[in-house]
Amino acid sequence: MQIHQASEPTISVTHLIVPAVGIVALLFNTALPYLGYAEASATWTFVLAVLAVIYLVVTQPLFSVSTLFFMMIGLTGFVAGIGIEAGGLMTETAVQGEANGAFSRQLLFYVAFVGCALYGFNRYLKVRDTSVPVALITTELRSVALGFTLALAIIGAGVAAGLTQGFALLNGVNRYTIRNGSTGTESVLFNLFLNNQTFLALILGALATSKSRAVKCFSILLIIATTDLYILHGEQFMSVLHFGLSVLAPVVAVLVMKGKPVLRYMAIGGAIALVIGVGSVFSAYQGQGLDVQNTMTDRSLLQGQVWYVVDYDAHLFAAPPLGGAPAFWRFVHSLFSMDAPSFDDSFGYSGLRDVMVAYGEPHVITGYIKDDITFTMGQMAIPVFWFGLAGGALFVALTGVIYGALCALQIVFALRGGVIMLWLVVKVLSYASSGLQQGDYWSFFGVRTLFYVAMAFLWWVLVDSRSTARKMKRLVAS
Repeated sequence: MQIHQASEPTISVTHLIVPAVGIVALLFNTALPYLGYAEASATWTFVLAVLAVIYLVVTQPLFSVSTLFFMMIGLTGFVAGIGIEAGGLMTETAVQGEANGAFSRQLLFYVAFVGCALYGFNRYLKVRDTSVPVALITTELRSVALGFTLALAIIGAGVAAGLTQGFALLNGVNRYTIRNGSTGTESVLFNLFLNNQTFLALILGALATSKSRAVKCFSILLIIATTDLYILHGEQFMSVLHFGLSVLAPVVAVLVMKGKPVLRYMAIGGAIALVIGVGSVFSAYQGQGLDVQNTMTDRSLLQGQVWYVVDYDAHLFAAPPLGGAPAFWRFVHSLFSMDAPSFDDSFGYSGLRDVMVAYGEPHVITGYIKDDITFTMGQMAIPVFWFGLAGGALFVALTGVIYGALCALQIVFALRGGVIMLWLVVKVLSYASSGLQQGDYWSFFGVRTLFYVAMAFLWWVLVDSRSTARKMKRLVAS
């Protein structure tokens, strides 16, 4: 079953002028470093990126609520670009930035990704269906009970993990300190809670569309409780924002189907998520005894460091000397592993770890190897590390189409699928989102992800496609 946004597209002067002005502004911004205005380039790039996000939210609300998390991550990179090109020191690579237009080039990659994601998204949301005003899982008591049972089980795992291992916020430690030290049952509890964040958000958001006041109110209470729990576990800005936006996705989709305005809901929900996210960062850093301003400044610069160092060495058709074909084939070999790549795999370093080893400070790498975590994002830098700027752009465009299609399917199955089908699709999208955020494309294309793709396809063909048609007929008839 497919859905469509509220009004059919129309051609007008506005539809032609705005894209034309946007293209001219993008080309001019890209040319700024070569025209002698490199120092202003990063600032204008950030301004242009913000305007583009606002335009997308206004004109494509359903697409935006599904991808706004990714776009907000991108904006943090452009904020970092301002500091880096103003001479900021990136502590993980010991590189001091200079104004060279790196982030004006990065904006081209984000435009390619978002444009292709919008294409993939629209391929799966084409048919308006105003006759079914709620998510189908809310129409059967059995589905509602299963949805709440799974939600409570995930929340319960988060509570149990905190009670047995401690809450990072209350203990005043980095959130990885507790999780990396957890073993056995505690590790399982942490993973169950943290790895099902998106599913929890979508199932609660879908249940919140119910016509039953009791179901709707209980869903909202669980949403509030889950947000508090994430903050207690030390989850910060992006995690809280992602949860809030994922909750909104089914709600906004239902409103769009019914032809109702959605911007105020997105504005209110987004603002609440932003305030809570910023507050969680402040509380976490303050609780660890860190200087909040200095820590946030250092961390913000790191959001752009991977792109900056790779772009500095890359050419249009040539990858950096430390990357290229050998690095790409290490990545290909990693795809056959069922476990996430680490620093001691037989096929060698791959993905973001490859770049970290190539450019990172030795003492920082030692810390990464010990904790087996990554802090910085490289979703646009890693393909360039493999193929150069032109080849990297093609790879980014391909991932954009796939990611947009997955975001659309997530909404389709949140509204028209069963609980199990939703979990399977969200599992695939979660792996894809993780790969994009960090640049660890193993999560996007690895055999583990393909396993869940196959499971989702089989479940839909053998189970959900038949039950969905039956539920739709019954709901429309009623």
